[in-house]
Amino acid sequence: MIKIIAFDLVGVLVGEKDMDLTDEETKLERMFGPNLNDSDYFIEARKFIDKDPIILSTTEELISKLYRVKDSDIFKKVKEKHPEVKNIIATNHISFVRNFIGESFDINYLDDLLISAEIHHIKPNSDFYEYILSKYSIKPEELLFIDDNEENVLGAKKLGINAIKVNKETDIIGEIDKYF
Repeated sequence: MIKIIAFDLVGVLVGEKDMDLTDEETKLERMFGPNLNDSDYFIEARKFIDKDPIILSTTEELISKLYRVKDSDIFKKVKEKHPEVKNIIATNHISFVRNFIGESFDINYLDDLLISAEIHHIKPNSDFYEYILSKYSIKPEELLFIDDNEENVLGAKKLGINAIKVNKETDIIGEIDKYF
């Protein structure tokens, strides 16, 4: 029985808009992914932006303008069909994405937000998935993991976790329903 559904953020819950970015924005965007902490992000960003407040404001602006929410009611839809299941976001990202998520989704239906820079684990490493299992005291078969990255999906499956690889056309709710 599925107890937790863990959604990746980029590629699953949000898409990236096709837009021209400045050189600085392009460099920052490439660093959003696998971060064990925000300090590492700042260390790398300081190589081309010298002031932390500018790094922070540019990062927050970039997140807001780059990401397009696919379905802001997805958590509500899942809860209406499966009220006993917890919805979480489990993403490789910097913590500065937290505000965007809070503004973009109805967080009344979101049970948790796990960001690699805050939990100090990154996908597809097994410790990322083990962190979720341990935090919620669940067995691998009680977790449904949804990601657009094949490596991340395989990393989850290696531990016996149910995993769905999605693409732009995937009916996520329809795929989730197959597990109930």
